[in-house]
This record gives sequence, C-alpha cells and structure tokens, in this order.
Amino acid sequence: MDNFVILQQMVAIDRAQNRFELRASIQTLLRIIGSCTSSERVYIFDWDETDNVFRNSYEWCGDNVQPWIDNLQSVDSADMPYWLEAFERGDSMIIDNVEDVKDLMPSEYQLLVMQDIHSEIAFPIFYKDQLKGFIGVDNPHIESSESFISLLGVVGGHLGNVRETLRMTELLEQRNNSLEKSLSDLNRERTFMSVLCTDYISVYCVDLQNDSLEPLKLDPAANAAHIHDIKAGKTFCYSELIGQYYEKYVIKESAPDFTEILSAEHIQNHLAAHPKLSYRYRVTPNAAGQENFEAEIFPFSAASSSRVLIGFKQIDELVSFEQNSRRQLQEALDEANLNNEIISAISKIYFSIYRIDLTQDMYEEVSSDNKVHRLTGRMGRASSKMKELCHRFVVPEYQDKILDFFDLSTIAERLHTDETIAMDYLANDGNWHSARFIVKKRDALGNVTNILYVTRLISEQKRREQSWMLLAEEANKANEAKSEFLSKMAHDIRTPLNAVMGFADIAKRSLGDPSKIDDCLGKLRTSGAYIEQLVSNILDITNLENGRQQLKPCETSVSELCHTLNMVFDQALMNDGLNITFNCHDIYHDYILADGLKLKQIYSNLLSNSIKFTPGHGDVGFELYEENIPGSDKIRLVARISDTGIGIKPEYQASIFNKFSRETDTRISKVRGSGLGLAIVKELVDLMQGTITVQSNPGGGTIIEVSIDVPYIIKDDLWSGQSGDSSDAESLCVGMHLLVAEDNELNYEVVSELLGMNGISCERAEDGSVCVDMFSTSAAGTYDGILMDLQMPVMDGISASYAIRKLEHPDAQNIPIIAITANTFAKDLERCRLAGMNEHLSKPLNIRQLISILSKFKK
Repeated sequence: MDNFVILQQMVAIDRAQNRFELRASIQTLLRIIGSCTSSERVYIFDWDETDNVFRNSYEWCGDNVQPWIDNLQSVDSADMPYWLEAFERGDSMIIDNVEDVKDLMPSEYQLLVMQDIHSEIAFPIFYKDQLKGFIGVDNPHIESSESFISLLGVVGGHLGNVRETLRMTELLEQRNNSLEKSLSDLNRERTFMSVLCTDYISVYCVDLQNDSLEPLKLDPAANAAHIHDIKAGKTFCYSELIGQYYEKYVIKESAPDFTEILSAEHIQNHLAAHPKLSYRYRVTPNAAGQENFEAEIFPFSAASSSRVLIGFKQIDELVSFEQNSRRQLQEALDEANLNNEIISAISKIYFSIYRIDLTQDMYEEVSSDNKVHRLTGRMGRASSKMKELCHRFVVPEYQDKILDFFDLSTIAERLHTDETIAMDYLANDGNWHSARFIVKKRDALGNVTNILYVTRLISEQKRREQSWMLLAEEANKANEAKSEFLSKMAHDIRTPLNAVMGFADIAKRSLGDPSKIDDCLGKLRTSGAYIEQLVSNILDITNLENGRQQLKPCETSVSELCHTLNMVFDQALMNDGLNITFNCHDIYHDYILADGLKLKQIYSNLLSNSIKFTPGHGDVGFELYEENIPGSDKIRLVARISDTGIGIKPEYQASIFNKFSRETDTRISKVRGSGLGLAIVKELVDLMQGTITVQSNPGGGTIIEVSIDVPYIIKDDLWSGQSGDSSDAESLCVGMHLLVAEDNELNYEVVSELLGMNGISCERAEDGSVCVDMFSTSAAGTYDGILMDLQMPVMDGISASYAIRKLEHPDAQNIPIIAITANTFAKDLERCRLAGMNEHLSKPLNIRQLISILSKFKK
C-alpha cells in the first residue's frame, strides 16, 4: 500500500503545471516517504558540480523535529567522500545503525552523529547518468525491504527527470518573458524564438481572440507540416487547424478531449488561473518515427491570455522511461506480493521464520506485521543467532535440550534422510512453542545446504493434551470415589440394619404382647428412617462424582438426635450383654442448624466402634452437652464416647483414622469390619470444621471426644414453629382460608389434604406471579394467610413477597406470609425477612408447626 501511495504522488508530480505546484508535490512526496518510513526528517540535497558541494533544497520534518535547512544549507564533498563515490556509481546508502559505519565512512559518521542521526537511508537523484543530488531519510523506523529500496531508487531517477523538465520549463518561461519584452524588434524576436524553440518540434504564436495561428517553427518531419501548406510566416485559422490535426493524426484513445482542452475558451480560462497549460497525447508516428508529444501553452503577457505561445515537443524518451519505471515498479510490487502471499500462508502457522545458509553460517530474518511479510534486513551469523534465541526465549530447564537441537553443525546430518525435524519447548512467557527445521535446498550430492527455521505457538494443543490427561485422571478418581463412597455407606448402614433385624426378631417373639410390638414397631420406624436417609445419601450424585460428602444444614433437635441413637443401639447392646448409658445434659439450645444425618453418622460410627471392641458385660457411655461460645451465634456441641474395651496401643493411635486401617491384635481377630468406620468419622468431622481427640490405653478402654460448632435456633422468636397448647392452636385455625403458592401439583395436593384435615381451606397459585394477581384482585379479608414456596417458575417467592407488600390492597401490609422451602441457611432466612415474610418453615412440611404458627396470627 505504501508503494502505491508513492507511485500516485509521482504521477501527481508529473502533472504539476508550474514550479510552485512541482515544489509542493515534491514536498508532499517527502512527507509520504517520511510517513511510510516513520522517519524524523526527509530532505533533498542538490549536487553543485561547479563548487563541489551538496546544497539543501527541500526538507520535511516530523512532529517535534527541529528543521535543519536553515542551519545546514550546504555540505562540502570533502565531508562525504564515501557517499559521493557511492552516489556516482548509482548506489543507495542503507545504514541500520550509524555505529556500524564508524570505521567505513568516518567523515560521514561525524556528520551524522553531529545531527543526532542513528540510522539513515539515502539514494541518488540522476538525470541521463548525471548525478543531480540525493534524497536522505533520517532515523527511519521500518525495516527496509529490497522492493522498497528499489522503489526509492526509481523515485530518485524519476525525480531527476521531472526536475530537469522543470528546469527546461523554467527556461522556456524565461525565454517567453524575454520574447514578450522584445516584440518591438522582430529580428531579435526571431533570433530569440529560434533559440527558444530548440526543445520543440513546432512552435506557434496564437491569437485566441481572433482565432489565428502563425507558425514560428515547424520541423519538416512533423505531421502538422503535411496539413495544407503550413509554413513559417503565414497565418492560419487556429480552430480549423487543430480540428484537422486531431482527426487525421491523434490517437483518439490517448486524448479523447484533445479539441476541448486546446480550444480557445479552455486555454484562456486555464491561463487566467495558471501560468502554463500542458497536455500530453499520442499520434500516428511522423516521418521521424515520433509518436508521443506534449503541448505546452504560455501567455505572452500576464495581463492578457488571448495571445499565447504553443510549443509541441516529442517526449518518446520520457514516456519510454516512465513506462519502464512503472513496469519495473509493477514487477517489483508483483514479486513482493507473491513473496507476501507465500510468507503469509506460512505465517498462519509459524510466527517466526529464518532463512539459514549452512555453507556460510548466515541467517536472514523474515518478519510479519499482519499485512506485509518481508525480509527484515536483519542478518548475521546463524550459529550465534540460534544460541541467542535459546537463551532469550527458552526456560532454563529446556535450554540444554534446545541447544542440542539448535546445533547447526549437526543439522545437515540430522536432516540427511528427513525433510524436517521439530522439538517442543516451554518459553519464558509461559507459552509452548514448537521449533522446526525444514530443508530448503540440497546440493548435487543430496547434502543440506539451506534450511528454514520456523517457530509456532502450540499452547492450545498442549492445553488440550493436558486437559485430556486431566479428564482421564478425574474419571479414574471418580470411579475410585464411587467405590470408596459406597464402601463407607455400606459400613454406616450395618448399625441401623442390625437394629431392624433385632427388633423384628423381638416383635416376632412377642406376638402376644401388643405394647412390646408397638415399641418394636416405633423403633423399627426410627431405624428405617435412618436407613432411608443413608440410602438417599448413596444416591447423591455429587457425593459419588466428587468422592466427598456435602453438608445439608437443616433444623435439628439435639434431644431427638440423642433419643434416636438410644433406640438404634438399645437392641445391639442387649444382644451383646453390654451396659450403655446415654447422658444428654446442659443443652440450652435444643434446636440447631446442622446436618443431622452427618451428626448421626459420626456418633453411630463411634458407638459402633466402641461396642465392637468392648468385651461382653462391658460399659459403653455416650455423653452429649453444650458449651457456650462468647460473642457468637453458635454453640459448641461436645460428644464424649467412652468404653471399657481393649484400648488402643500408643503407636497405632496416630493411624486409627486412616482408611482400611485396623490394629493387629489377637483379641479382635474375629471382629468383622472394613476399617472405614473411624475414617468416615474423621472425614465428616473435618467437613463440619470440628475436632476429634482420642485418649486410650491398652486394656484401659478408650475415650473419644468430638467438638463441633453449630448455629443455634431460638424457638420462641419470630421463627418458632411451636407456641401454646396444640389443641388450642388447632381450634383457633379451624375455618381459616389460605392462598398457597406452589408450582408442584403433588406438593399442593399433600398440603391441601393436611390443611383440610385440620379444618383449613385453601386455593392454589401456580407461581409467584399468579399469587400476586390472585391476592391483588381479592376482596379484603378473603385470605387469612399466604404459604409461599420460594423456588417457582415465572416469579419466585421472594419477588412475589416484595410485590405483595408494595400493593395498595387493604391486607397487603398485614397478611401473614409464611415461607415454605428446603433452604435453611442464615442468608436465606435473612432474604425472607427482607422480603416481608413473617415466618419460615422447612420442607418436608410439619403440619403441627404450621398450625402453631397460624394460631399466633389468629389470636
């Protein structure tokens, strides 16, 4: 794109009508070159062969760059001998680093350093093999490609021709001025015109106002000489002659507007604003074989544009030169584009490319800036460059391997039978790279002489490989976790299952004792409920996949927990003849927010373990009490499980919580177990952020203490589920009418049935939005309360409660809204309060708690 911009400006220079336009066009060209090269300064020095000096004639400066044209108007040839000799040969100067030429061109080095120039591009200006000056580019910031340098060389040659044309034009203007002053002397005018017309094949004096033409010079070989009998000194009709010339000789495709441009009206209008009119065209070859011409028209007087001088000069040589220049430029651009396409295709895979000549140990870098791919001009010793790349980009742990891979002394042998070899390494920036050598050329014997070194980014590929490995590892862990989890659950199920079997046998033997059977059935139900909870845990896919339990805090009664354990282990102890004591004391907060199932698992495993390792008629104790935590909304629940069993050896106590770990002791060799019980306990205690300690002596029994901090629930506050006498509560609620927001039809059926059994009617809203609509359109006093499920489609319970409290309905601010949800975390309770709900009940719904709450609002 930069090359085309320069070409376009060269065309603009060709079209300049006068030296002022030409100077402005050249100044624009310097600015374009400066922009394309991101340089600080671009200038032109003209060569004065007479004084042997270069004179500064043009200068363009970048932003914040101090001009030098006034301070450095000329440079003596003695101060730049190396450059002068190079320019006379037609060579350009390309200096990437001025320090590199300190010894090669000391005079020029001093001159460049004095002007704070670090890098330089300079190319000569020629005209017909004569040095006319040079163009300099200070501190360019791009890498100079061969095609770009070639283009700049062509610019220098073309600029020389154009400026020479300007010189000739200025000379013509000077001669025209002299002619105007000498009109009084016809002889002097003829002599002057003869000199003036040297560069023209024909010259005419034209009176545009009178439409007359007088030939001043007419070459016999000119086509115009064959139109009638045109001779110098005679007068002809201008418009008629121009029309005949156009129809007979002008190639219409080259100048379709010939007659319009050279019409009297257009010439006068143009010269009124411009000092000259130039027009190029092509004709059928004349007698001298000339076919390209340029008409130049000048006014005789600045005060009037009616009398003009028209000169026609042949420009075959200039046109040929311009065509050759354009062709060369186009060929260079085509070659650059082809190289760009090839390198672009490669660069889609490789971000770094080097060409390496193994015979010379030289490298040449190829770079990419997304749009243009080219040789950067950076080159040097290849073996040194490879070591530099290794130390610069490769992490230390890979450098030894990469240095061996980069060893160019062995690369030809390694590529003897292969076309490419590669090695991956980790880069200092954390990315993975793949380095590759590719055979570019072999000699007649098949030995590698030239190669490409390329690098591509493979981090994503490496990440995919690592992801696959991680997925495989996680899959194996998941399978192991499933097996381990099922082993744990199987172990936990044995204890309540033993109670089920025992109480079933007792009930079978006590068929004549209804009270005994009723007692056994109650304990069977309690143990069965415990087993059901364990089975539900087994089916928890999260636990199976992750290999770890998840806490599910809910409202839990400490006294009920202790009672359940007492019933589960009662029969087991009866069968073994053991003596067990359950002591639940100092419990000031019976209701806590904790995972009751996990607590049962912990205590059951510890009790089961004590029973297994305590001989017949021994003692097992379970103590549960509360400790206060000052300044906290939690209590510390402490459980002590003690026994008079065989005890644990000191050396084994450190490993009793390991999975599948059992002490080797002849006294317990007949005790069955998987060694998972205490491991399960430790895992659950850690999950609940508790602590567990062990005190034991061989033969002296064991004491295990578990401490867990849990939030407590005050049952007599706004969220209590019970208050007053239950029979009074039921009677108070008879006749109430509730609005139930429940998206699940079966859940609503259960709630409706339970409410109906207690004399309470209800209506269903399928989601929160319907609930808001039903309440807002109801008459005052229609509903005595709202049961609000939290998780519903369309609108959830929280949003519905907010909406109801904002309504202008008479009951909107006072109607009781009771949350029904499985979420019992403190943050969920707080969200309910903020939404305007009065109470909160956890699922599954306890109808007695609901009746108790409703009765409070009825009083």
